[in-house]
Amino acid sequence: MRYAIVSDLHANLAAWQTVLTDIADLKADKIICLGDVAGYGPNPVEVLESVYRVVNVTLLGNHDAAVCGRLTTETFSARAATAVARHREQLAPAALEWLSQLPLTHDEPAFRCAHSEFSAPAEFRYIVEPGDALPSWQATTAQLLFVGHSHLPGIYVIGESGTPHFVVPCDFELEDGKRYIINPGSVGYPRAGDCRSSYCLFDDASRSITFRQLPFDSAGYRLAMQGAGLDDDPWVQQKEQQQHLPTLRESPSFAKPAPPAPPPAPAPKNGAATRRERHTASRQRVFGFAALAACALLAAGALAFRAGRAAPSPALAIAVPDFDLPSLAAYPLTPADKNLLPALPAMLNPDGRLEGWRYAFEDRSKQTFSTGLRDAATTLCICNEGPLKAQIESPLINLAGTGLDALRLTGRIRKSEAFDGVVFYQLVIYATRPDGAPEPIRTDSFEVRDMRQKVAVLSAALNRKVALPKRATHMRFRIEAAFSGTLEIEQPRVAGAAKGERK
Repeated sequence: MRYAIVSDLHANLAAWQTVLTDIADLKADKIICLGDVAGYGPNPVEVLESVYRVVNVTLLGNHDAAVCGRLTTETFSARAATAVARHREQLAPAALEWLSQLPLTHDEPAFRCAHSEFSAPAEFRYIVEPGDALPSWQATTAQLLFVGHSHLPGIYVIGESGTPHFVVPCDFELEDGKRYIINPGSVGYPRAGDCRSSYCLFDDASRSITFRQLPFDSAGYRLAMQGAGLDDDPWVQQKEQQQHLPTLRESPSFAKPAPPAPPPAPAPKNGAATRRERHTASRQRVFGFAALAACALLAAGALAFRAGRAAPSPALAIAVPDFDLPSLAAYPLTPADKNLLPALPAMLNPDGRLEGWRYAFEDRSKQTFSTGLRDAATTLCICNEGPLKAQIESPLINLAGTGLDALRLTGRIRKSEAFDGVVFYQLVIYATRPDGAPEPIRTDSFEVRDMRQKVAVLSAALNRKVALPKRATHMRFRIEAAFSGTLEIEQPRVAGAAKGERK
């Protein structure tokens, strides 16, 4: 198993997203956070939400403990104490409750973890000098220990001599007869070297440690700090100087000038509207009501820390203000099996939304969703606390120029043992009206049924060919589900079907 060991995120969303992308690329099996998700930075809500969704194990750091009230800020600097107070005000009770229940240590078969040293983890003592590591080795017999807290990546080693040594970060394999304490460094508040985000990977099969140090968007972080009313830290200013690019030339405006506004229409005589104007206004009112109704039927939501547990709300309530997704062009189809659907994002955006898709939940107080990797495939997970409905839709796909006469729809889902319900995959086919607007003319609906073979995880798959009518110009993919329990949806695919393919 490959473990990603991260620590000291400190509410730095830009750095955390960079590290999380790297972890996904390297396909780590499990993520362990050594603590201090909160503190210092400008985005405590977004970072805590992300950690809650995708990190397997999270430990309590001293800044987390201060935010949730388990530790005072008497020993904190004025800057750190101010950030703690600010974060406590920004976080909902659900977030504070979650922080308060985080453990101080965690054991895996091949190693142990803590935020600080192991002899008294609740006192949050630092390991900086080699001698600082001795109490931890005396407190446990484990060969391999991981700690954070100091923000300084490095390796502490002790062998037969009994004298501890410090080694600068490097990739290596564990040796028999030696014991190690590894500090992966800080993701969000680096204080060493060139101020890059730092974390490490441990492979228990090869018994190897790999350090990762990544540049992140420090300029974006600095803007977020300023937007939150926070001052720069010295390391932020240092990183800005390291990454500064000189301006070579002054750029003119490359934006196309806006067209002049049309002249105002003449006022009707005697203040009365013409028949055409009254008819147009009536159509606009009808269209506006219809658009509002459509948005109300396709809403999105997620259980977020910024609001705690969502309060009960009307079924399919509006959750995003602008719900019209831009259409996608299918042409050119290169290669022939190109997936016409947008990719499911590896993680939700900072607002807790699924970018590129629109979706609705029946009762947001009892339904949550998240995305992540499973078997190297991006997967959408929906959890229902009872028999509830969910709907997911792709943008409108323009088929112009493709010459397709059929589509191939494939997909796979997983169900929890407690799953009870049905899942349908649908293709909605459109034709273009004389006024140029697409109009739905047919919906092909297929139930995603369970696989026949017995497997540990209940799975279901679909593979269907759908013929297109000659006047088809657009299509949309939709998932409709009514169930209780947990449903995992792998990236669905809609591609052009070759002539002569089986149904």
